[in-house]
Amino acid sequence: MNPRHRRLLIPGLLIALLVIVLVSSVAGRSDGATVGPQVVSTLSDGRINESSGLVVSPEDPDRAYTINDSGGAPVVYAISVSTGRTLGSATVDADLVDTEALSIDADGTLWIADTGDNRAVRTDVALYSLPEIADGTTRVSATRYPITYPGGPLDVEALAISPTSGAKYLISKGLFGGTAFSLPEPLVADRPNRAVAEVGAVPGLVTDAAFTPDGRFVVARDYSESYVLDPSSWTILSSSSLPPAPQGETLAMEAGGRSFLVGSEGTGSTLTRVPFAPPRSDDEAGAGADGADGDGADSTASGSPAQTGQARTAAPPEGGGFAGATWFWGFVVVALLAAISGAMTTKRR
Repeated sequence: MNPRHRRLLIPGLLIALLVIVLVSSVAGRSDGATVGPQVVSTLSDGRINESSGLVVSPEDPDRAYTINDSGGAPVVYAISVSTGRTLGSATVDADLVDTEALSIDADGTLWIADTGDNRAVRTDVALYSLPEIADGTTRVSATRYPITYPGGPLDVEALAISPTSGAKYLISKGLFGGTAFSLPEPLVADRPNRAVAEVGAVPGLVTDAAFTPDGRFVVARDYSESYVLDPSSWTILSSSSLPPAPQGETLAMEAGGRSFLVGSEGTGSTLTRVPFAPPRSDDEAGAGADGADGDGADSTASGSPAQTGQARTAAPPEGGGFAGATWFWGFVVVALLAAISGAMTTKRR
């Protein structure tokens, strides 16, 4: 080999190895980014400074509604999920005190939970129903449904409405644990609707909750974690950490049921999409194992372990994928370097 070329061979191979390692690293990061929480948009409207309730329209997956916490004007905002831009705002003709949650039923009726009560002294908590709001600036009327609890006033920040049965539930915000309350159906406007406490173990400091589109689960959140609950027993099936936020208050399931959005109070807050997969029952787990041994059943179709944030992310396939291939060629280059170096040493001798 030409001595000049021989001097350039090893540096060239080292550069090639470096490129391979860098490409592998970037590929790995890209793969990981698709399975974890992702910031979707930033709420650019300065009027939305204490977003405390959030729900996605069942008619348009890119349209969501939010409302501020106590102390502001009684306004519901329509926002674009993908851009964070405000599409419309509707002033509600009602004396709202401490609005904490939004939900929507199968008929497209929007529900406001004016149920916040940090000091547990209010006797005027209520739900309000109104139609989905239009684009632009409008004013809407709402029907008020007063609520009472069996043990007296409570601080409640979560409203969940089943998309299949229409059943409505409120979840109290206890320090060490909360309670789920079912509401009578239908609600009446002329007298208090007495909530009924459900048996179960709801987590503490719940700030929002929503049913999955199939009605099988409720996903709730506190300031740092999300929880998958079984609404038939109100037991916790799984939990995962959420991305850090200044004051995480909101959660809204997306139409496909494969993700939910979380948000925070504060001006310029972000909407973050968090992947979701339903918990798998013991029977489903057994069926999945049998399918893996024999008929090759798709475990994704029957559900996979809960994936609701950073604690559960999909692992890359072992020994496969682009990153695996680049590392293979990296080892090939190293072997070539070792062989060439050995040959050159032998030749000099």
